[in-house]
Amino acid sequence: MFQFLSIFKTQRHWLGRLSVILLSGWANIHVAHATDTRLQDPYTDRPISFSVQMGADTWDLRTPEKSEAKLRGVDNLFLANSNTKWNYKNATAWVKTEGQWTIHSNLALTYKARGEQSVGLKLDDLHFDYHVSPKFGLRVGVVDYKTSWCRTYEVDSPWIRENDPFCTTQTTNSATLSAPGLQSYFIFTPSRYHIQTMLGVYRPKVFGYSPDEFSNVVNTNGIAVNHRWGWSLNVLNLENASEFRLSWLAAHQENNRDDGGYRAQRNSTWYLGVSFYPAEKVNLRASILSSKTNQKSLDSPPDYTQILDTTMLRESRSLELIYQLNGQNTLGLGVSRYIHNWDLVGMNGLESYTDPNYVKFVQRGTSVTWRHDWERGIYTSIQWTTSKNDQIYAHTAANAKGNGLGLRLGFSY
Repeated sequence: MFQFLSIFKTQRHWLGRLSVILLSGWANIHVAHATDTRLQDPYTDRPISFSVQMGADTWDLRTPEKSEAKLRGVDNLFLANSNTKWNYKNATAWVKTEGQWTIHSNLALTYKARGEQSVGLKLDDLHFDYHVSPKFGLRVGVVDYKTSWCRTYEVDSPWIRENDPFCTTQTTNSATLSAPGLQSYFIFTPSRYHIQTMLGVYRPKVFGYSPDEFSNVVNTNGIAVNHRWGWSLNVLNLENASEFRLSWLAAHQENNRDDGGYRAQRNSTWYLGVSFYPAEKVNLRASILSSKTNQKSLDSPPDYTQILDTTMLRESRSLELIYQLNGQNTLGLGVSRYIHNWDLVGMNGLESYTDPNYVKFVQRGTSVTWRHDWERGIYTSIQWTTSKNDQIYAHTAANAKGNGLGLRLGFSY
């Protein structure tokens, strides 16, 4: 317990920064303690609802030393110490919050924000939702692409860290979560189903939200163009809570042009997810996310002759089982497989660079978790995770293995 208390003391600087951000945005909110807090705005007589989660995690990781691991094998295990935004520490504090202010009967403001070492300080959602009619609406602001089912903000999630790298690792998920944009959506309720379709256009660079996002490709020249668009279909069975999601997200991107030329690329991302209850207390969720990028490398001006054609595929398959043992205890099992492959084709003098196996990467992860809910919003989780990878980069082969035992002390209100 004293170790957890010391975490809050040593990391109070960034917790304070996030608190200032949240409080400045909600200056008229007077906080009340409840599991699902609802307040009345004296100016609009409309409710404000929000939730806050905070706590501390500690991990005991068993991985190779980074100095001894070839091809960044440790970072590519996607454990708690992989590709963190802040300098990794085994013990760390975190905070998450989400809420909605109903400004008018057909207008609401929604937000989601968090502070944790894996992604730093991040605003995942901040948009206005305008209900034009009961079946049609518009969202504008920082919006969710709807290309995942991550449990990041679920107050009853048993996971300390999910298995899917598209949910946990900032170098992997920056192109699949959210961005400034405009969405239109339609809602249908035929029979026992609730169906929502969504169309959206996005500009990740706007307001400096994600100025370096380049479909997870390392880029050092800065981004000149980053345009995204997509759609999503979500179907919920109102009788048995089974759910289905199919989404597509596309992108056209270019980096800045200079004397060395530039790179232009197009990305297409598909997401398919299914969730259902095979038994009363058992939830089973399966998903596939496939992101394919075709990149053209062009030589120096003024001709900008194409010299390389690169195809990059990233794909994640995950399966998750959650068992609600009783009102206080939840068990979880998750398995996942993540691949990242590159094929190169050289041209116009660089034919020797052609390599259909330039990068071949496979990572597999397995996790089990147990969450126990105590009183007054306090809960604990313990999680065991194993990971291994096999990879080839420019004809060099390497692999790595690791595992970790995590403990979380959390509080939600």
